[in-house]
Amino acid sequence: MRSNFKIQLDKNTSFSLKGSGGLLIIGRSGSGKTNTTTYIMLKAVSQCDCGLYIVDAKRADMYGLHSFLNGGKKVVASTTNQIARLLRILNENMSARYEHFKNGKWGQDFSEYGYRPYLLVIDEVSAMLAEAGKNKKEIMGELRQIILRGRQAGIFTLISGQRIDATILDRDITLQLGTRIVMGQADLETYRMAYPMVNDIKALPLVPNKPGYGLIYSDGQKISNPTPFVSPDMSHIDVPKVITRLENNYDSSKYNDESDYWQL
Repeated sequence: MRSNFKIQLDKNTSFSLKGSGGLLIIGRSGSGKTNTTTYIMLKAVSQCDCGLYIVDAKRADMYGLHSFLNGGKKVVASTTNQIARLLRILNENMSARYEHFKNGKWGQDFSEYGYRPYLLVIDEVSAMLAEAGKNKKEIMGELRQIILRGRQAGIFTLISGQRIDATILDRDITLQLGTRIVMGQADLETYRMAYPMVNDIKALPLVPNKPGYGLIYSDGQKISNPTPFVSPDMSHIDVPKVITRLENNYDSSKYNDESDYWQL
């Protein structure tokens, strides 16, 4: 079974979820970051068949999706204890999946073995870490393992935040997120963190400082330099309704049965 992992952002710009390993979306309030995050999340579910795990420490719109996802609060976390549990179980699921990779060729991934992909969405990562307290070390350790090991297992991570630097996420984590998006206009330090391959940050294309406009770079794909794009407008989309429809239409028979070891 082959899913379409190519996510089209606008008529000229696309990236492959499968090839990226993970995504980083940065943008100030009002830049369209939440809109872009929502669009990519819904595309991942609708055309890639991704199952969703969501972390929303702000307990905002993303957290409310627990009422519409089949796993409920087992796949949506807000408190530090819930977040630590969700990431730990996701790591255990990933390890169990790797143990069931059988009868394949060297280098094959989840899609070639016939396993369903998953997307972990962490909305406003700084809010998650600000409340982590004594759980911060565990949360960061589990998150690091998911990002480092998730690509071949089909577990992708989307991290969003208003400003993300080394004090928030270690550089070895952000570098693994092969697709990096900056919404609107940002300061030079944000651009340097998001696009370390660019020697002259001041030469980056200038995008309008309006909601929905941004720059995207994706490792190993056609987007070899940060490229301007305009994110689709999601204001008219009833997200919970779409999620409910997609959940009801999901056909588990298309993928290998993991019910004997996959935890919620």
